[in-house]
Amino acid sequence: MSKNEAAEFAGRIADLFICHEEVVRIWDRFDSMRVHLKAGKQNEDPRHLLITGLSGVGKTQIAKRYVKKNPSYEFMQDGKKITAMPVIHVKLPYPFTMLDFYKRILKSLKAPITRSDARVNYVKEQALNLLIKQRTEMIIFDEMNFIIRTKRFDDQAAMEMFKDLTNEGQLSIVCMGTPQIEPLRTMEDEYIRRFGWETVRRFETLDDTFLSLLQKIEEQLQPPKPIYLNSTETAAYLHECCQGRIGYLHSMIIEAYRLLDVFEADFSDFSKAELNMSILAKAHYNLFRDSDHLRPPSDK
Repeated sequence: MSKNEAAEFAGRIADLFICHEEVVRIWDRFDSMRVHLKAGKQNEDPRHLLITGLSGVGKTQIAKRYVKKNPSYEFMQDGKKITAMPVIHVKLPYPFTMLDFYKRILKSLKAPITRSDARVNYVKEQALNLLIKQRTEMIIFDEMNFIIRTKRFDDQAAMEMFKDLTNEGQLSIVCMGTPQIEPLRTMEDEYIRRFGWETVRRFETLDDTFLSLLQKIEEQLQPPKPIYLNSTETAAYLHECCQGRIGYLHSMIIEAYRLLDVFEADFSDFSKAELNMSILAKAHYNLFRDSDHLRPPSDK
């Protein structure tokens, strides 16, 4: 294996993403919301979605890859070239504040804040104007738990900010977090009406769907030699370690190959980097030590 081939292999490990059934199901919901928005429904309430899921089930990757699937493009308006951004991903700030909320939106729009001493109303107006100008149809807000954790900020005040944003910008929003954010949706009948609800499920049991996932991972990694991730012993061990959460699984694979020096700049001899149970066990220990992550989660 040449150094270039080794670097490409390391890149595939780091950039691993499997478009499994759960991803397709959530993306289809996103597509539906955007079609509804564009099909003459913009004068009505846009459709919104609250997505919950355990840590590590892949919520953030689902969001970021959907943005990548719907990239920016340029168009001309009044003789000026404008970059349209149909879908953006916004990681909410912690602690949550109104000013930082709008600043994060501007950052995702790749727009500079023109004044260092800008106040909330100024930044809000700039964000709203650019969302319309850049034809944004959907914002995916990540880390909604930061709202709940910010004790000095009222939860309902935050939800009213989201409502105001959608009313002014006429766009759809997706709010993502762990199951603890569900009360944000249910505190008012109006929020229940505006927000649908989805749960990103983990691979709860060691069944054909999980075995298929492992096979797709190996196919995407394209190792020079088969590593048989979906063999009976390896699959059972991996499922126990990750509890069906793809984020944990990806972390283990990255750590295992790190231990095998695949990410070193001078790596080129793949014969010294064969994945096996011993390496996976060491990777698991390095990541989790004696933590209780193996305890079956109460929220499914």
